[in-house]
Amino acid sequence: MHLPNGAMIMKREAVVRIPTAEFSHPGLEAFISLCRDAGVKKWRPAVCTGPGGIVAIQVERPFDEEQLSALEYVAWWERTNQATAAIGYLIKLDISDLTDEFPPLHELNVSNEEITVNDHGLDISFVGTQEALSYVVSQYIDAGIPMDLRAITDYHGPTGVLDSLTHRQHEVVRIAYEMGYYEIPRRVSSVEVAAELDLDQSTVSEHLQRAERNLLRHVLDAD
Repeated sequence: MHLPNGAMIMKREAVVRIPTAEFSHPGLEAFISLCRDAGVKKWRPAVCTGPGGIVAIQVERPFDEEQLSALEYVAWWERTNQATAAIGYLIKLDISDLTDEFPPLHELNVSNEEITVNDHGLDISFVGTQEALSYVVSQYIDAGIPMDLRAITDYHGPTGVLDSLTHRQHEVVRIAYEMGYYEIPRRVSSVEVAAELDLDQSTVSEHLQRAERNLLRHVLDAD
C-alpha cells in the first residue's frame, strides 16, 4: 500500500487458529464438521462481511447438501463445478448474531487470504497493517471466538482476491452486494443497482459478469 507522498505502508500477515476444542459458536462447529467430511482442498473468501459473506470452497467430495441446506446461517449455496477432481461451491454465510459485530474487512484494509481446515481447527490468514490486524483479532476474541496466534510476518505474497477486480468492478460488486443483489431471493435488480451507480443497466450487468468470472478464476483456479 502506498501513501500519496510515495511512502509505503508495510503489510503484515497474521495466521491465527480457532482450535476445534474451543469452537464457541454451535453453527460454526456444525459447518466445520461438514467441511471436514467433504475434504476441503481450498477455501477463499469472495465477499467478506466480518465472519459472514460469500466463500468459494473446493472439496474432494460433494458436501452432504441436505445438511448444508439445513444450516440456518447458510443463506444459499451453489455448486460451481461438477467435475469429480475439482468440486467447487459458492456458499453465502450469514451468521447473524456475529456479523453485526464486525465491520467488513475491506473497510479496515484487511484481506482474508485463505482459510485452512485441519485436525487442529481452523487456520485463517489475515493480511493488513499491524494495527488493523490487532484490531480484527481482538474483535473476534471479544465476540467469543478464541484465536491462537500462530505466526505474524511481513507480507510479500500475491495480491488478495479482490485485487483481481478493476476499481470499477470492485465498486459495482460492493454496491450490488450491499443492496441485496446477491440475496436469495434478490432484494434488488441490476436495474436498481445501475440507478444507484448512475450507470446503464447493460454496463452494470457486464461489470458484474466479468467481476464474478474473475473472482471464480482467482479462488477456484478456473481456466
